[in-house]
Amino acid sequence: MHKLIKKFCKLGILFCFQLFVLSACTGKEDIVLELSDSETVYENEESVNPVPVSNSDSDTVNVEKIYVHICGAVAVPGVYELEAGSRVFEGIEAAGGFSEYACEDYVNQAGQLTDGERLVIPTMEEIEAAKADGTYTFGSETSGAEQSGSAGSETGLVNINTASESELGAISGIGAGKAAAIVKYRQENGSFSSVEDIMKVSGIKEGTYEKIKDKITVN
Repeated sequence: MHKLIKKFCKLGILFCFQLFVLSACTGKEDIVLELSDSETVYENEESVNPVPVSNSDSDTVNVEKIYVHICGAVAVPGVYELEAGSRVFEGIEAAGGFSEYACEDYVNQAGQLTDGERLVIPTMEEIEAAKADGTYTFGSETSGAEQSGSAGSETGLVNINTASESELGAISGIGAGKAAAIVKYRQENGSFSSVEDIMKVSGIKEGTYEKIKDKITVN
């Protein structure tokens, strides 16, 4: 009987030891698993962190401007403020587009405009008249503005013997009506011999001449 009790005690001790070892191993696996889960969550949190947004879009950007005088056969002639690097077609759009009688093919619409430039759009009638009297020259390949000398010279003066109606009309003090009268006079009487001869044109008197004499030439 004593031996049997002793045997049961040994079995109990062995059973308790096995339970202790089993529970210890299970705890370690739980700890490892918890740590593994924790690292996974941490990595996932890193992957969804938002990327900082740059504030550069809010910075003020200074855009260089140019001023171009757009006149002739456009809807609204005048001086327009455009972005530097603008093309001829953009200048024409700013002036309301071509007028009904514009010679659209005369200008290079892909040309680049420059600050202080005067862009003149002639009418179909003006082009036909220039072809008839031998003064027709095609527009500049660079900007589309007439720079061939039909309007004036290197001095910036307008040649009243060769300028188109739209170019004459762009002179302060002339206007569309007097410009048409000048072209008509040339067609009927030939070229002007001197700038004073412009007063022979109907509607142009001494007062008008005094305003424009420093802006015109016959050479």
